[in-house]
Amino acid sequence: MKKNYVYLTAILFLLSVKANAQIGNTFSGEGSGTNSIGNFNTGFGFNSLLNNTSNSNSAFGRNTLSSTTGGFNCAFGNESLATNIDGSLNNAFGTRSLYANVSGKGNVALGHRSMEANVTGSFNTSIGYASSLSSVGSFNVALGAGTPRHLINGNSNIFIGYESGINLTSGNNNVFIGRVALFATPSSAKLAGNDTNNTIILADGFGNQRIFVNRNGNTGIGLGNNVIPANRLDVGGGVVIGRNFVPNASTTDQNTTLAPANGLLVEGKVGIGTKTPNNKLEITQGVTGNSGLRFTNLTSLFNPTTTTTTDKFLTVNATGDVVLQRMPGVINTNAISSNANTMTSNVSGILASAPIVNSISNTINTNNQLVTTVNGVSSAPVTLPQSLLTEVDGSTTNELQTISMSGNTISLSNGGGSVTIPSFTDTDAQTLSITGNVLSISNGNSVVLPNHGPQTITQNGAIVTLSNGGGSFTLPQTVVQAGTNVTVTGTGTAASPYIVSAAAGTDTSLYANNGIINQATTTAGNRVVDMNNSNIWFNTANSTSNGKIYLGSSTAYPNTTGNYKLFVEGGILTEKVKVALRSSANWADYVFAKDYKLMPLKEVEQFVMTNKHLPGIDSAEKLAANGIDVAEMQSKQMEKIEELTLYIIDQEKKIEAQNKAIDKNNQEIEALKAQIQLLLAKSK
Repeated sequence: MKKNYVYLTAILFLLSVKANAQIGNTFSGEGSGTNSIGNFNTGFGFNSLLNNTSNSNSAFGRNTLSSTTGGFNCAFGNESLATNIDGSLNNAFGTRSLYANVSGKGNVALGHRSMEANVTGSFNTSIGYASSLSSVGSFNVALGAGTPRHLINGNSNIFIGYESGINLTSGNNNVFIGRVALFATPSSAKLAGNDTNNTIILADGFGNQRIFVNRNGNTGIGLGNNVIPANRLDVGGGVVIGRNFVPNASTTDQNTTLAPANGLLVEGKVGIGTKTPNNKLEITQGVTGNSGLRFTNLTSLFNPTTTTTTDKFLTVNATGDVVLQRMPGVINTNAISSNANTMTSNVSGILASAPIVNSISNTINTNNQLVTTVNGVSSAPVTLPQSLLTEVDGSTTNELQTISMSGNTISLSNGGGSVTIPSFTDTDAQTLSITGNVLSISNGNSVVLPNHGPQTITQNGAIVTLSNGGGSFTLPQTVVQAGTNVTVTGTGTAASPYIVSAAAGTDTSLYANNGIINQATTTAGNRVVDMNNSNIWFNTANSTSNGKIYLGSSTAYPNTTGNYKLFVEGGILTEKVKVALRSSANWADYVFAKDYKLMPLKEVEQFVMTNKHLPGIDSAEKLAANGIDVAEMQSKQMEKIEELTLYIIDQEKKIEAQNKAIDKNNQEIEALKAQIQLLLAKSK
């Protein structure tokens, strides 16, 4: 009993000594400074500096610095630095400024809710209402209300202006001046989005971006909002370089010139490769014989399409200036001319000529012979039939002749002879026809044949017929294709694989009948289709119940494909699969939102024990019956991964706080043991 009394007395004595050892502290308000063991601390307000264990902290307002082990912090405003544990050297001015800070150091937050969400970020400076509201990064500077409004993860950024950096959610090493608003979607190769890094943007107060410098050092001026410059300097509009240029000068001022709407104006001389140009533009390539000027799309291999010729050319003089010279004694080449019926061409000095068909005539001489003349060239005479022949007995006979054609030779029967039509190209598109006993050539002359027993020529389909027993002949068939239309002149016949009828038709079906691939027409056993820079579109708009594609060995199509358009029996082997998301809402990043309701682990355990699967994930029975939507399942798996991450972070915080409390208790216990041992030693 005496020994226990001695221990109790020693503990009370140590506590009394420890309390009396604190110096320079000032506390005012209910709970202010309760359990505080540090020195040089000042607390005003309910629970300010509650459980404080460090030194030189100043807290003014309700629940300010209520559980801190860090020192040299200043908190002014209700709940500023409310949850700080071991963060030090922080300055928070404004209600809930640096509210969630736990271990961040060296931060300066000025303004209501300034840096409210920061937990571990350090050495940030934020001035303005709700500045750096959601940011948890480090080394950021934000000056302006609501700047940056949506940034969460980002370091070493500088934001100046009202709501500068709107929509930026993650980004590092940026400098935004003015009301810079980025696209809410991720960045592309041409446009800056919510994940922009290493970028400098200067905008005005209305959100119009004036200067944009990207991560590669490319600078854009006047390109429009969030347009990433592709070159070292991209300028939207006119550019003027000149010492005497005055933008607002009168157009009549002789000392200045207004800028072009789009383009570059240089007042003075331009030197490329030289510092002392002697002309308006001087290029120094550095190698003798090379001008330093190149036309990529105009080389010596180019042949002009125009027939215009000239005897002038560009060259350089002795000082390298480009001048226009005249070629003496030049002879025109690549020229074309015509004289009478002859066309003459001169290509690179090589002459050539050809006759032109532009005249045709027919005459009957005194010997009753037909002569055809084309471009002054006469054909062999053709003897025309006599109207009546006198027999020996004095009677007369009407001898009819027939006309036939073989190639370009026209013949008359009964000794009528033949005529060969010249094989010139008929540029006048002339045709031969007979009406009654008149033989006519379109765009030309006509001749009247003897009028005995007049014959007429008719055409029915591909058959040409002469009346009065003149006979007939069949014209060759002509097949013409225009797009998917096939037209046959004459009587069509069946041919494989197509069926062509006398009347032209349009077949838009894929195949008229089922078929197989002819191995003889394949390449290495493959049917090769050249896409020819086009796409294949299977339009299912008119196929409400069908319109699906199946690859398999059976016509028994599966009945569980639902609205899916493609089914492959046995699976698909590919090098890469990319599943598209309709929008960012189909991904699981909503788990990290502040209002997300994370199910307590106890409830998760009860759900798993009851249902034998995770919450939000279908059971094995449902998946076996309905199949797996890859995109949906991947999103749900990511949801569970992100929830696990939040559980781990929460557990890590609890373990860290418990370890600190245990370390503190161990230190105090060891100190008590030492004091008790000292007291026991003195009492002996």
